[in-house]
Parts: sequence; C-alpha cells; structure tokens
Amino acid sequence: MRKENRLRTIIAPYSVLFFLYSAQAGAEPTVKSGGLSLKRLSVETPAGAEGDIAFASETPRGNANAGISVTRPPFSASLLFDVTGDRFNGGDSLTAAEPDDFWFFSVPADRTILFQISSSNPDYIVELYEIDWTTATAYPTSVGGYAGSPVANNGLPAGDWALRVYSAGALGNTYTIKLNAANPRGASSIRSLSGSYLQAVLGYPNGDIYANGSYVVTVGGTNAHLDWKREFYFPWDGNYESRTHSIYSAKILNVSAPVSYTSSYASSTNAILIYLNEGTGFMHHQSSFRSGPPVQYYSSFVDTIGKTTPRWLDSDDLTNWGDQILIYDLNTGKPIDFFSVLNFYYASGVEAVPTITWLN
Repeated sequence: MRKENRLRTIIAPYSVLFFLYSAQAGAEPTVKSGGLSLKRLSVETPAGAEGDIAFASETPRGNANAGISVTRPPFSASLLFDVTGDRFNGGDSLTAAEPDDFWFFSVPADRTILFQISSSNPDYIVELYEIDWTTATAYPTSVGGYAGSPVANNGLPAGDWALRVYSAGALGNTYTIKLNAANPRGASSIRSLSGSYLQAVLGYPNGDIYANGSYVVTVGGTNAHLDWKREFYFPWDGNYESRTHSIYSAKILNVSAPVSYTSSYASSTNAILIYLNEGTGFMHHQSSFRSGPPVQYYSSFVDTIGKTTPRWLDSDDLTNWGDQILIYDLNTGKPIDFFSVLNFYYASGVEAVPTITWLN
C-alpha cells in the first residue's frame, strides 16, 4: 500500500463561537434606526486547515483469495472490537502479543465512508475489510492508508465491515482510529469535518448537503422546509400587541459545522448554522390595538434597519449588517431561530446573544 497524505479538509475543532459587534476595524459600529441603536452582527468561526479530501468512487470489494478467519471472542493473533453505530473515535496499541486490531461495524444502507488512524509510528496501517459472518471470514479491500493519511470512499455498500489496524514494521506504539460512515453514498465534497471525525457535513453533485446522515439543504433548490416564522401576540382587555418575523424562499450562501445552540427563544444539542444569501424572503410586521377611548391602531411592515417588508435580502444586508443566519435543528429537521440584526429581539437587546459551541 502506497503512503499518501491528502489531508486538505476543513477541520472544525471544539470551540466556543463568538459574536462580533463591529462594522469594520476602526469604524463606529452603532447606527440609529427606528429608535434602536443597531450594531452589525456576525459570527466568528474557528480557524482550521482549508481544502478537501479526494474521494475514491470505486465500490470496496473484499479479496476472496485473502480471507482471514475471525471469530468472537478474539482469535489469538488479534484484538477484536465491536463498534455500535456508524461513527466512532477510539484507540489502542499494537504489541508483539497483539500485532493487529479489528474494529467491526455495520451500515444498513450504502454510505460514504471517511476514516483515518493517527500514530507516532509511520508504519501503522488501517485497512477496510469486508466481513462475512456466515463463514466468519474477513476479506481485505484495496481501501486504506498509512498513519496520518485520511481515507474517503463514497461507494461503501450496506453490510458488515471492519477496519484492521496493523504495522508494516515496528510495533509498540499507540494509535487513534476515527471513522464516519453516517452520510449517504455519492458525496463529492467535504463541507466540514471535525477533528474527531464524529461530525461530518458532506456535499453532493445535485447540491444536497447532509450532516451525519441528516438532510440539511439543497444549494440552488427551493428549500421550502427552511420556512421559519416567529409570532408574538399578547391580548388583554380587548387590546393587543403583536410582532411577527418570517423567513421564506431561503437562498443558501453557506452552512457551518454542527453546533450546540442555546438562546432565550430556542435551543438544540445538534444544530447547524445556515448562512442565508441575497434573494431570501424576509418579513417583519408589528401591530397594536387599543380599544380606547379613543380607539388606536398601529401597523408597520418596516424592519429594524428601516426597510419595508416583505422584501428580499440584498447586498446591503449581508455587506453592512453582517451574517443572516437561520438556525436549523438536525434532530427535528426544522429551523428554530434567526440570528440577524433584522431580528428585533437580538437587534434591540431584548434577548441575549445566543451561546453556540462547535461539536467535535
């Protein structure tokens, strides 16, 4: 097996996400509009190595002429591990008594697989094996790499598999093994990949984006599932106060790595930030009624920066007012919040800035 080092991916380390409140360096950030002192709202993402991992598209097939007998419990020459699920991050060491390890896993549908071992020993190798439990045999495939070389294949068939870790030379060192096989087959790009490999956001040729098997958006698609509305209505004694925000016809600029999200209004342990582009629909409406006497009624479709809605987000919104971010809950498949200067609750300071942390 040839040693390769093709790691050119976005690594999103565990980090707190910070919100910045400045239009630009040296500029006065505060602008008066509609009685509010507004500040540009943006998101600072953690730094990481940029690039991608090249995908191999050939379907992994076990070599029927090179099978190894495997049983549970472990056979004498190896240590066997059962892995629950399609993602893991673990480790062990190779010794003369146990010169190779098998990490078994199964996928119920065809998947895209990413894996890697890290070790101070450059002779360590990880290799994908196809498992036939009816004959208790492990068959090697051509998919694998040396320590430090990430491996990506977008055509893993459903079935039983194993990652075998062994050495082409010296033994005695520890290693860490990382695998993510949660996303559908056919991926063409890596949008983000955490250092642990437990969080992978992948892009597909048709514009689809998946995060650990959960569909997120289609770039260039209609994305009706991203329509979001927040309504406040408070009635009393024949009077009322009302405020409504809504996002519709979302256009996608970018997506983040998975995060945990907590605000006064919504929370999620598994969310993603969707950066909205120009052409996204936005509406803000405020109204009130007093039964009098005298009877009073107020209605306004003007947003926090003085523009009349319904309208489409424009270059001014993105360039001068910061990120327009829809918070998408991966667990429920629904948007749960809108972080923007156009959101009255954040622009006015009525609600505190959300807490966001990258998932590793």
